[in-house]
Amino acid sequence: MIYEWRLDGVTRNFGDALPEVFLDPLKHHEWSLDPSSVHFPIGSVISNTHLKLAADAGKIAVFHRCGWRGESLDPELLETAEFDGVRGPNTQAELRKHGIETEITLDPAYMLPGIYPKSSPNGLAFAVRHIMDKSDYNVNSIHELGADALFSPVVEDRADILAFIDKVSGARFVLAGSMHAAIVAHAYEVPFALLGGEYIDCEPKWADWLNSVGVTDVRFVHNVKDGREWYRSALGTRM
Repeated sequence: MIYEWRLDGVTRNFGDALPEVFLDPLKHHEWSLDPSSVHFPIGSVISNTHLKLAADAGKIAVFHRCGWRGESLDPELLETAEFDGVRGPNTQAELRKHGIETEITLDPAYMLPGIYPKSSPNGLAFAVRHIMDKSDYNVNSIHELGADALFSPVVEDRADILAFIDKVSGARFVLAGSMHAAIVAHAYEVPFALLGGEYIDCEPKWADWLNSVGVTDVRFVHNVKDGREWYRSALGTRM
């Protein structure tokens, strides 16, 4: 079976839904019908919670290019887990503590530019909140963020996912509370920054990803202006 995290078990999240785009249909079919394993094709899901989910179902947890959430891992739960690459060096180091050697393969969202073309520029500097951030989506919020638009990462189907990739890959700047909005921006060479605020999900996962692409300054900002400054500083890139 294939695992996809959903808010309240129902609402789909952009990052968690991305395998629908990058996963080969044959492999998707094979993993879906695999009776012995739970396949995790993306996400910050290397955690005791997800290891236990597989164990309770009597299945092997197989993680493909996933990331660690920063908690101490249960050695017993790790005994039968399998790892097909990992997102970043922090994940690699944590697994090595348990005698598990893995290769850093980067987040699977970096495969997208080879699968789906970059959109034409849309001229937007936009923000996308984390799916669990309950802040308002209104004109005042957009003004405070210094953005042209504010989007939710909620998607329903493949068409929604592709439309969101179009927004991100065509943007002039992305201020992201949704980590995969930031990763997709970076994959398509769009300037980005990490959105702070009332809800920041799992800071260790952000550090693991940014470290994987050579960025050590993990900083959350509150508007596009500060985001641009961070991007220039952290990635050494002129904008």
